[in-house]
Amino acid sequence: GNTNLKLYENFASIELEKGLPVHLLENKVAQTISLYVEDDSSAGRVLTVIQSMLLKVNHDVMGTGLTWDTYVEDDTAKELVSLSEAQQQKLSPWFHSENQQETEKTYTQFGNLCRKCSDQGACKSQ
Repeated sequence: GNTNLKLYENFASIELEKGLPVHLLENKVAQTISLYVEDDSSAGRVLTVIQSMLLKVNHDVMGTGLTWDTYVEDDTAKELVSLSEAQQQKLSPWFHSENQQETEKTYTQFGNLCRKCSDQGACKSQ
């Protein structure tokens, strides 16, 4: 088994690949999952992998019934922005690599209503 996996009631640490740890924290009250990465240079890749995993589970297991909104941290402003806004701005470190301090990287909120979206949000399959 993988010894680099730690699971708790509302927290998990996993290595997506050797040397690439990812930390997930669930807030049941807010219905959110926050993702933390230790190395900003991997933030964009981790975001892509996590999104792909969610889309795969949604399609294969949930019958596309799961919806969510994805926000990433604007490290300069220290606030969360929508994924589509981050893409438009080519926001670092999500869409190009730069070394920055370890910070909260992505926030995914699960919602009850499905809405059509024109970005890489929940409703668009890749």
